[in-house]
Amino acid sequence: MNIRDRRAIHHAARASLEGDKKNARQILLIYLIIVTGLSLVVTGVSIVLDNHIADTGGLGNMGLRSVLSTIQTVLPLARFIILLGLELGYCSVALRISRGEPVEPSMLFQGFRRFFPLLGATILQALIYLALIMLCIYAGTYIFLMLPMSGEFYDLMAPLMESMTVLDSTVTLDDATILAAFDAMMPMYWIFAALFLPLFVPMYYRYRMVPYRLVDQPRPRAMAALRESSAMMRRNRFALLRLDLSLWWFYLLQVVIVLVGYGDMLLPLLGITLPLSSITNSLLFFGLSLALQFVIYLLAMNRVSVTYATAYDALLPKEQTAQKAPQMPAVPWQNQY
Repeated sequence: MNIRDRRAIHHAARASLEGDKKNARQILLIYLIIVTGLSLVVTGVSIVLDNHIADTGGLGNMGLRSVLSTIQTVLPLARFIILLGLELGYCSVALRISRGEPVEPSMLFQGFRRFFPLLGATILQALIYLALIMLCIYAGTYIFLMLPMSGEFYDLMAPLMESMTVLDSTVTLDDATILAAFDAMMPMYWIFAALFLPLFVPMYYRYRMVPYRLVDQPRPRAMAALRESSAMMRRNRFALLRLDLSLWWFYLLQVVIVLVGYGDMLLPLLGITLPLSSITNSLLFFGLSLALQFVIYLLAMNRVSVTYATAYDALLPKEQTAQKAPQMPAVPWQNQY
């Protein structure tokens, strides 16, 4: 199969799903229940902690307030870590389905057995993207300051710089000045975008196959996964982009989910105000977005994920295409399902 033959990839993915449709749907349902439940628990606990922190005023409660704030900070991190392992397990399930192999719900948790290579690969990618962002910020700022369009920004900052002395080098900006500076620097943000996007998009596609390399190797390593993904995607990034575009409807639905989640902020911009408190509005649209995400993913996520798994197999060298995904050791709770 060829990555450039999108029709064949979609057809093969649909055929693979039809072969084990019941198990695939059951596993996806379990995955979505866990993901949705995590979001609800973290949000609910965060609200409760907010209320407790607000009630723990004074010096006597400083220790309790610090503990509650720490828990509130750690919760999203714990959710992120759990989701990393689950997503890798689901990626493994999708790859097995695409290859016609049997799957079962316990395989969702096998991603945790490869968690440290996954975490290492995630951190490496984040560092690469951060370095690219910093490079483009510095380059964009330098270009902006060298162009005539920066004159308004210089005029705004000049009086503030002149007010600085050797003994007092601090600069205090009021809200009006900050907003004016933001408007004056708007060309710099466009310059940053013009520099960043052409560099980021190819780099992003270079590492799209990292999760599949992590689940498709008996002893995965973070650096090796990034290197192998880069080699697989060489001269194939545009083909994968075209495959993404063939799934435009799925990404459009995800945009709808995000817009619904921010409905409490978007509706007032349209002149619509609901007779509810701000916290109730926020929770209402958060719940609606979660429900919408659950339904959309339940209907479409298996199809999309198996399509990408099929594309991954299409990118493998011919001598590896016939190989099966490695049988990862069973997790302790495997017999519970």
